[in-house]
Amino acid sequence: MIKNRLMLATLMMGLITLNLSAQQVSQVMPLADEVLLLSVTESGDELVAVGERGHVLKSDDQGETWRQIENVPVNILLTKVFSVGQSLWAVGHDTTVIHSSDGGETWQLQFYDPERQLPLLSVFFMDAQHGFAIGAYGTILITDDGGQNWQDELIHDELDYHLNDITMADDGNLYIAGEAGYGFISSDRGQTWEAIELPYPGSMFGVLALADEVIMYGLRGHVLSSRDQGQSWQNIPNNSLSSLFGGDLIDQQSAILVGANGGRTVYKDGRLRTLAGSSALEIGDDYGDVMVIDNGDKILLLGEEGSDIQSLAKP
Repeated sequence: MIKNRLMLATLMMGLITLNLSAQQVSQVMPLADEVLLLSVTESGDELVAVGERGHVLKSDDQGETWRQIENVPVNILLTKVFSVGQSLWAVGHDTTVIHSSDGGETWQLQFYDPERQLPLLSVFFMDAQHGFAIGAYGTILITDDGGQNWQDELIHDELDYHLNDITMADDGNLYIAGEAGYGFISSDRGQTWEAIELPYPGSMFGVLALADEVIMYGLRGHVLSSRDQGQSWQNIPNNSLSSLFGGDLIDQQSAILVGANGGRTVYKDGRLRTLAGSSALEIGDDYGDVMVIDNGDKILLLGEEGSDIQSLAKP
């Protein structure tokens, strides 16, 4: 049952669960750091993580300990958090966007539309003013004023697949990982989007930009790589069929990917290397997100029972 919760929360592969009391303030819970966490980001010297019931947690010791933030304006599942300096945005179910301008200490509701019955699944800002929130059924929200106003659009007139993750490469191209074998690319800062038909017809749940390539990863352990700005994609062989839900750069040439069944896999130079002992560990069966910490020597894992810190053997 817990595993199914994480799958639904991160991937939206089943029915979308609404919480019509979303504008209630998230309750402070004594064990908030031991329940489902789905995303983490850095803000200054602190980490900020989000998860179920509108929980926002902060850590000033690289994830060793956490404190819950009070008066977060929603109590729905938060799926992604992103930071630009001291400004943070988090998105979640009920088509919700919340914002903090002080490093995650206080939060305000920026966008909320529960009648749509869909979640937002990722958020990305190019700078403190220009950003995107994406989600189910091709939904994309765009802002050019830090989220004070959001323009509501669809990514494509005919393709309304779920949009799972978004990032920007060093060349300025924006990439979106989607479902049903589709991704999207923009070369004009998100003004227009081109659909990419990927070589694998399943869902991609994440996208990362390395120094000279972009990788997407997702269902049944599939990892795809492009070195020509998304024009062509190569399937990377993977012995594991465990789906991959989250990832982070180790350096500009390598990344750590995590997912179902405790999977932890390093990508580098077109190859995947499964870390020893990749199995269900301290925080449940599935990992939803990962962050490289301690100068690349450790990883912070987020999942069904909070967070866990493990060592990372560098590739």
